[in-house]
Amino acid sequence: MPAVEKTASISVHPWLSRGLVCLPFAWLWFVLINDLRVEWTVNPQYSYGWAVPFLCAFLIWQRFQKPEGKVQKSERRSPTSIFYFLFAFCAALYAPTRLVEEANPGWRLVSWALALEVVGLTLLFLRFSGSAPPRPNLSTRALIFPICFFLVAVPWPTLIEQPLIQGLTRADTSFTTELLGWFSIPAIPHGNVIEVATGTVGIDAACSGIRSFQATLMISLFLGEFYSLGTLRRVLCVFAGFALSFLFNLARMSLLVWVAARKGVAAIASWHDPAGVTILLACFFSLWGIAVWLGKKKGAENQKEKAELENQVREAGIARSSLAMHPASLALTLALGTWIVISEASIEAWYRSHEARVPAAAQWTIAWPVNNPTFKEIPVAEGTRQILRYDEGRTAVWQEDNLTWQAVFLRWKPGRTAIHLAQNHTPEVCMTAAGYTLNPISPQEWFDITGLRMPFLAYQVTDAPRPFFVFYCLWDDRAGSQGFETMILTFGSRLAPVMAGLRNPGQRSLEIAVSGPDNAAEAEAAVRAELEKLIVSK
Repeated sequence: MPAVEKTASISVHPWLSRGLVCLPFAWLWFVLINDLRVEWTVNPQYSYGWAVPFLCAFLIWQRFQKPEGKVQKSERRSPTSIFYFLFAFCAALYAPTRLVEEANPGWRLVSWALALEVVGLTLLFLRFSGSAPPRPNLSTRALIFPICFFLVAVPWPTLIEQPLIQGLTRADTSFTTELLGWFSIPAIPHGNVIEVATGTVGIDAACSGIRSFQATLMISLFLGEFYSLGTLRRVLCVFAGFALSFLFNLARMSLLVWVAARKGVAAIASWHDPAGVTILLACFFSLWGIAVWLGKKKGAENQKEKAELENQVREAGIARSSLAMHPASLALTLALGTWIVISEASIEAWYRSHEARVPAAAQWTIAWPVNNPTFKEIPVAEGTRQILRYDEGRTAVWQEDNLTWQAVFLRWKPGRTAIHLAQNHTPEVCMTAAGYTLNPISPQEWFDITGLRMPFLAYQVTDAPRPFFVFYCLWDDRAGSQGFETMILTFGSRLAPVMAGLRNPGQRSLEIAVSGPDNAAEAEAAVRAELEKLIVSK
């Protein structure tokens, strides 16, 4: 008699095995969403990311409801060596990615690496477990788009996003100015600021169109999948979305500048958000209508195909709830779960062991010249406050010895978002958004103030009615971690805290501007003298 080959198997209750299989992947998706929530929370242009996980779940549920492909009998196939290599490769990358991510929450390169690893592991495992007898209501190929759709919520790399924002801003400014000229409203563009008779209107990142551009991309991809459009029709839907987002955003900016020209710049505040919401809804419903129109013929074909496949399912006697798994699925999942536990424990031990040896950092604050009769505190706009989310902050202007001063002091307590938030407030970001051009006037310098060694970057602004100088310091609340590398984001500055085992540092920033000095040397001397009076060590 021929020998009977016995296959080792694990006898586990079906629902328990499914729960064990889901645990490692539930953790992976939790870690990914926890990393992205920082950007979704602090960056308004990615706030739509909160809806993406639910849309992905809906698309997966939709796939469960309709059969995919022709029902055929097939034998179970064993995974190839390439599968095991790819799965092990993605799992191995998880540990170093998480190690870097702990010290650099919000680093977009790391976010993309983590997202690709989680998506890759999920799809590979579905392909592995999907090699069981056919399940006509669900196939691995059918789930590729719903799972990969999550990638639209990952922030775009800065090398792509910044040129796009600048291009959209210039185009928006140019077209808005030209359009207003047709209505006899004089307007002059200055970079990303439009000057009208009543003042200037700044075009920030949101008004540039990048927010509607990215949200429209997400919506058009979702509608293409929802209506099961073909490849060409999906491409048409995406391009239609881009065109609609630009046209509606142009209408929004033209309206806001028209309001500023007719009723004053202050009137924009009451029009800005309602106009934005109205334009977004109009763009969404217009795109929805285009998707419905593109999907009419395809929808009829899908209904016929669905009916035929349902008949095949009934004839084959295959239950729609079939969830058979490959016998080795549980073992593979347990191996992945063990690796995740080892990785997370090692990462936590690495940072805790190093942070325990870090001495207390030097603390300082600002002694504002409130007794100066010219001292005036400037309220921070609510929108700016929501973006920066600082724990302590103050902005003020005053005059002294024929010099005009303005200072902005912000502090973020230790936490996961401290680094990310502090980097949203730099002269390059804020001054440029206000329409100014910054010119570095000297290499980075150290200022020895009241026993503290503080790094400063210096700039000169010449395209203002009265030229002025700006000095900026970003301070990490960690002893021995001060330096210019904390203000300039490079691979070295990103990896330095990883090697040092430091994470979640508190930060504070000081931006001080002075108007009156004739040259950079006089401005630097004046700032050093003023800081001696402002900085107070704790």
